[in-house]
Amino acid sequence: MKRPLHIAYVSVDDPLDRRSWSGTVHHLLKALQRQGAQVDAVGPLRPQPWLFLCQALNQLLLRTSNRRFNYRDSRLLARTYARMIQPRVGAADLVVAPAGLATTALLKSPAPIVYINDRSIAGALGYHRILQDLAPFSRRESLALEREALHSASLVVYSSQWAAEAARKALPEAAHKVRVIPFGANLEQPPPAPAPRPFPPSRLKLLMIGVNWVEKGGPIAYQALQELKRRGVPAQLVVCGCEPPAEMDDPDLLREGFLNKNVPAERARLEEHLRTADLLLLPTRFEAYGIVLCEAAAYGLPVLATRTGGIPSIVEEERTGFLFAPEADGTAYADRIQELLRDPARWQAMRAASRDRYEATLNWDAFVRSMLEAAQEVGAINSAR
Repeated sequence: MKRPLHIAYVSVDDPLDRRSWSGTVHHLLKALQRQGAQVDAVGPLRPQPWLFLCQALNQLLLRTSNRRFNYRDSRLLARTYARMIQPRVGAADLVVAPAGLATTALLKSPAPIVYINDRSIAGALGYHRILQDLAPFSRRESLALEREALHSASLVVYSSQWAAEAARKALPEAAHKVRVIPFGANLEQPPPAPAPRPFPPSRLKLLMIGVNWVEKGGPIAYQALQELKRRGVPAQLVVCGCEPPAEMDDPDLLREGFLNKNVPAERARLEEHLRTADLLLLPTRFEAYGIVLCEAAAYGLPVLATRTGGIPSIVEEERTGFLFAPEADGTAYADRIQELLRDPARWQAMRAASRDRYEATLNWDAFVRSMLEAAQEVGAINSAR
């Protein structure tokens, strides 16, 4: 009889916290356990006082030069993490490290490492807000550390083609171990298949979920609401996760604020909005992946989102949603929404296709199965173990 695969699950953040990396760390851990693995959590990792020192240096750079220090992916923290992790992985068959650049780059592990991320530093520099305006030394250090992480890993898993292609281009010699496996929806339980309901509804419910109003394209979503109403379409925009500006006082703008998934009542309210919405809007300015799009798929919720970053690896154009150029305004979104209102059968088909995509791909059990198969392909685990 085969013994269970013994995994050291390495995470800077608390794997029991549903907010860690938008819930990804928590839900990946649970999926590994459901697949029968023996999982030892190595984390959370709190490398004080070095973390405080790095944060202070970042603040100093911002004040004096308007430059940033990407301390989360710094050599100082990577060395500290390696010392913390090393004694705790010796008995494992496999090390699995979500968002594991700094935790694995300098780790001398006797067990093969599976490095998981939603973006490559090489591809995200100058794209994502937190990697813009880096001090030159921090830029060089981040790129060098990423190269070391890719060299150290036996398997490198990215959630999108966008991230994987950037990594392959930056380090061609590691391309053979890079795989694209979409992340899953961060939900406690798979929701029931969506029940049939009439469309168009008497009042269209648009849903936007994101923690930063501007970065997630809130002004564009609001403009789409205004344009639909101008055209005589009864509509409501529900915003979860952030706070629209006070001057946006349309009575059809419902402000839910931040909903904490660690609080059952707040998690239930978020899930209720996903269940009852007609369309999800995410006109984001940048997005490494977009877990909320996977959650929308679980509820059979078609999406309208920006064609940027990792989003095209989630949303199938014209099948589960519509993708827009970054420069598209709210009018462009309203045009597409009106197309669906005139073609209810198309909305119903997109709804069914979204749920199908969730069941086949955009769930964590599917991710873990694909990851373990890939680990066998590259020789990181032995199928006859």
